[in-house]
Amino acid sequence: MKVQVIIAFVALASLMMRCKDEPSGATTSKSQESQDVLSQIYESKLVFDSLTGSTHEAQRPLDALSTAIRPSNPITVIDKVKPAPQAPQPVSDQQKRIVRVLTTNYWVVFALDRINRRESNRINQGAWFKFNPDGTYQYGQFERTIGSGAWSWEYRGDKAYLLLDSELLGDDREWQFLIGKDEDVMVWVGTPRYHTTDIQLKLQNLIQPPRNRQEMGLD
Repeated sequence: MKVQVIIAFVALASLMMRCKDEPSGATTSKSQESQDVLSQIYESKLVFDSLTGSTHEAQRPLDALSTAIRPSNPITVIDKVKPAPQAPQPVSDQQKRIVRVLTTNYWVVFALDRINRRESNRINQGAWFKFNPDGTYQYGQFERTIGSGAWSWEYRGDKAYLLLDSELLGDDREWQFLIGKDEDVMVWVGTPRYHTTDIQLKLQNLIQPPRNRQEMGLD
């Protein structure tokens, strides 16, 4: 009887140890997999802190506009934090103008300049953004829709900023923007928030997204 009890105890202990070990291994595997994905979305950058006078390591997106826009190995990973769109509530005439211009037709990238990455221009041409009055937006490139999210904008002093909260991990952005007098051209400039100050782009307003580079008058 005593022998049977001992055997049963050993078997139970063995089972408990096995159950304990399995989740740990699975967690390690998932953690490694997550790190591998993150390394394909973000890169490390040394950032200077003007307040402390020191530098620290920060993460910035590898891709100028989207992880799904790259010559090879496009990535689309859903962000765990869901966008929460809110319809803009413009008050002044200038605010109403900005919302009206942003939500008119499609805004298409015709040129993108990124310091020391000349290839970024061709890669990102044809990308487009469609801003809706309810605070949602869609974006893509040529005939392909990439994702959606929530957009908002705000003034900081006399400068206007556009905030894009994408459903895709790594595609959140903030841009300082300027609207042309004819309201058919915009310029976006990256900000320190996502460490994209090395990027600026020119967008044009079109009724529909272009189907290819030829429709844009590009080679």
